[in-house]
Amino acid sequence: MPPPGYDPLSPSSPQVRRRAFRLLFLCLVATSVGNSMLFAILPPLSREIGVAEVWVGAIYTVSALMFLTMSPVWGALSDRYGRRPLIVFGLSAFAASTLVFAGGAWAGQVGLLPPIAAIIAMAIARTLFGSLGSATNPAAQAYVADRTSPVERTQSLAALTAAFGLGSTIGPALAAAFSERIGVAAFMVLVAAAAGGCALAVRLMLPENTPPRRTGRPINPLVQFRFAGDPRLSAFMIYGSIAWLAQAASLQAVGFYVMDRLVLSPSEGLQLAGVALTAGAGALIVAQLVVIPALKTSPRVLMMLGAGLAVLGNVELVFADSYATIVLGFVLTSFGFGLSRSGFTGGASLAVTPEEQGRAAGLTTATAGLGFLIAPITGLWLYQAVGPETPFQLNAALCLGALALAAFHPRVRPAAARPVDDDHEGPSPV
Repeated sequence: MPPPGYDPLSPSSPQVRRRAFRLLFLCLVATSVGNSMLFAILPPLSREIGVAEVWVGAIYTVSALMFLTMSPVWGALSDRYGRRPLIVFGLSAFAASTLVFAGGAWAGQVGLLPPIAAIIAMAIARTLFGSLGSATNPAAQAYVADRTSPVERTQSLAALTAAFGLGSTIGPALAAAFSERIGVAAFMVLVAAAAGGCALAVRLMLPENTPPRRTGRPINPLVQFRFAGDPRLSAFMIYGSIAWLAQAASLQAVGFYVMDRLVLSPSEGLQLAGVALTAGAGALIVAQLVVIPALKTSPRVLMMLGAGLAVLGNVELVFADSYATIVLGFVLTSFGFGLSRSGFTGGASLAVTPEEQGRAAGLTTATAGLGFLIAPITGLWLYQAVGPETPFQLNAALCLGALALAAFHPRVRPAAARPVDDDHEGPSPV
């Protein structure tokens, strides 16, 4: 039975919702810092301990495979058991996985483990994150969807997912600054402590007024993935997978691209790659926190604009011949991704019923896992085997296909036609 006073149309006051969303925003920033720092740390770290780029790709792959497999499961479990328990569980698992990763990196640097063993230890840590830490994002996204009306949902989800951009801005910059001073492992221990503190704060401070739904639906990946084929969702899932694949390939390749295009040492590459990643993440934040509220447009338009900008950014990267042009191309792709992510996430949420929000959130989150699962092939393997420009050429072609999907698919137009109503007093995470 619902708790006394529970109103499904207004589960909490706007003030309570704002405080809750801000707490979730900070927690997602912490996890994004921990994830994004790897894109600045791993390229020079791999060369320091003496392993090829393909082994870095293996770390991303095992994490992405588990993230892809388990995100829909955690989303469905949040429908069954509530959002807060899953958020706490995911944050705690993320903290533990970061500590394991720090231990593997330190052991490889000081020679306690041979290079391949150190990589395996780091891959195990990322497997822990992908399988268990993946509970946080879909549960948090569904928490917001539970507490927002359709007219405010896209903007609220955009503000929440901007935590990804803010963490991606902070992560590489902090990694570049602190790794030189206190070491990679010590910095990662600090990130783990921050994530653990977030788990405690959510457990003590996040209100959970929405009663769990004790559905009899089976909880296993195959059942959840079949939901992605639902005609209401399939176009958004395809689009989201393309968007994440292109962004993941760029994130994985850009650090090596800076070093090789400019002929830099690993330490110099860490600094400049960190700046480039920070600039791209800053563009993503502007897209989600400034441009989307100002545009007041539909998810479909955001999907079209985002894919178009990603095409332009990847073309710029193909022909980049200086540090400035590399940064410009990456900024364009990241800005476009910020629009794209909010577009397909909001569109998918609007396409399903309130009872299906957790499942839909799990699937849209899983598109990130699919992107990072395939990106080591389309990014690092193509980079190494064919040529440095090849990943960006493929990204441009994929994003052109995503643009056509958003423009012409019959299911995208009606499901994502509702613009954000800025006159509605809605919650904002920031």
